[in-house]
Amino acid sequence: MTLIKKKNAPKSIQTIVDDIIYSFHKITSQNTPIYAITITNTDCKTTEELRFYLTNKLFNRIHKDYKHSLEVLNYSFVIEYPTKVSMGNQMPENCDVHTHIILGTTISKEHIEYYIQTTFRNPDILIEDITKRDDKMNYANYLIKQKHLLTDDNYNYKIKLPK
Repeated sequence: MTLIKKKNAPKSIQTIVDDIIYSFHKITSQNTPIYAITITNTDCKTTEELRFYLTNKLFNRIHKDYKHSLEVLNYSFVIEYPTKVSMGNQMPENCDVHTHIILGTTISKEHIEYYIQTTFRNPDILIEDITKRDDKMNYANYLIKQKHLLTDDNYNYKIKLPK
């Protein structure tokens, strides 16, 4: 069974927050290495554009390449605005958005970085293995720190649940 974010009627901020936390817990409860990835300098100016690149050009490509393998690829991402923007009351139409990804995967860190590098022109990538960190559950709170700006376009996930 695969857990996929549903596109329904408009979601409340609390529903979005619950969805992000739920997907985070589903990924971290599985027996795979867990990476916290931050990607900045994507050249994407809107959350919609970055979500499209992440979902269709990055993760769908990886899924396609590994479809017939035993590799695991579960992801959840949140798209954020720069701190200076998120502190204000106005949400700009164009700004440099960035993303935080939680990735539960058996695919190597090097291969994941290659896919990210070839998806975006010149991204800044930070990949941290958080598998053995005692405080990794606090990362869920980090993902929702801009909850007043979250919309259905700011996040996505796809998680294959064990049988």
